[in-house]
Amino acid sequence: MRRYLTAAKRYWLVILAILAVVWGAGLAGAYHEYANTYESQATIWVLRASPELTSSNPEDPGTPVIQTVASQQTELFTQLLQSDSFIRDVVERTSQRSTLERAANETKLLADVRKHFSVETLGTNMLRVSYTTSDPRTPVEMVNAAIAVRTERVLQARVTSTAAVGTLYRSEFDAAQKQALDAARELDGFKSSHPGTLTATDEAHQAQLQLAIDFAQARLSELRGRADRSAVAAAVLEMSGLEFEVVDEPRQQTTPSGGGRAAVLLALVSLAAGALLVALLVFVGALLADHVAGPLDVGRLAPARLFATVPRVSVGAGAGGSELRPALAAIAFDDGDSPSLSA
Repeated sequence: MRRYLTAAKRYWLVILAILAVVWGAGLAGAYHEYANTYESQATIWVLRASPELTSSNPEDPGTPVIQTVASQQTELFTQLLQSDSFIRDVVERTSQRSTLERAANETKLLADVRKHFSVETLGTNMLRVSYTTSDPRTPVEMVNAAIAVRTERVLQARVTSTAAVGTLYRSEFDAAQKQALDAARELDGFKSSHPGTLTATDEAHQAQLQLAIDFAQARLSELRGRADRSAVAAAVLEMSGLEFEVVDEPRQQTTPSGGGRAAVLLALVSLAAGALLVALLVFVGALLADHVAGPLDVGRLAPARLFATVPRVSVGAGAGGSELRPALAAIAFDDGDSPSLSA
């Protein structure tokens, strides 16, 4: 721990510079995010449609639904926001349409718009759709356009599904009608072939033929009713407005809002990054100091007295390596009277 404190004291100016740059930039960015972000949101009340108004085939129960209606609608809205065509339709209904038309990279612009949308579940029957950006007018336009495009697409899908179910019912109705006509012709043929008094066996057979006709007529009436209900189900749901109702309309905000979470996250990231850089600097500084200078060892040797010196020996430029040994011997045994060797 001592060597890290020593390294921190040694590089305190660098540490202050790093913290000033990283923390200053992060806090400035967090303040800018908080002070220049506007949010508009809509609260929506949703209900599950009555089974009497749905166009599903009652003979096909399908998979049981275990999600709440709010979570279903939230998932639906989230999935729609993942498609570029949905985002494009939304943007084209706002003041950002000209920006979309001039965009050099439309995909990037749509992805940027998608990131500013947020859909969250508030309860079993309530959800919230919000949009945040730096322009105070854009959020309310985006939320209103998203809700409108979602409603149109859901109704279109419902009409398509209703048409498919209606086609199925018509095919079943045609088959049942053919069976009824065949049963009626068979009964007429039986009556024409047995004009007199019928035996017990013939009466039983005639009763069976009549029962087949009655069953076919009942089947026709049931299929006709299902086809009629499927034809008007989408229109009834559209006119009622109870399945998807906006209880809190989006409003244009005059003061910044919605940027608090992003600002806090940005500030925390900058603080963590600054602390990490300082810790890395102190660690590397302590490691290099131990490797190069050995500060603890030098501190322990500081009280030692000088016990020897090594003089510099100058050898002439023309001298060979064999003359170095006599020169060192002369220095070692010099009594102070002989002159020193020099170049």
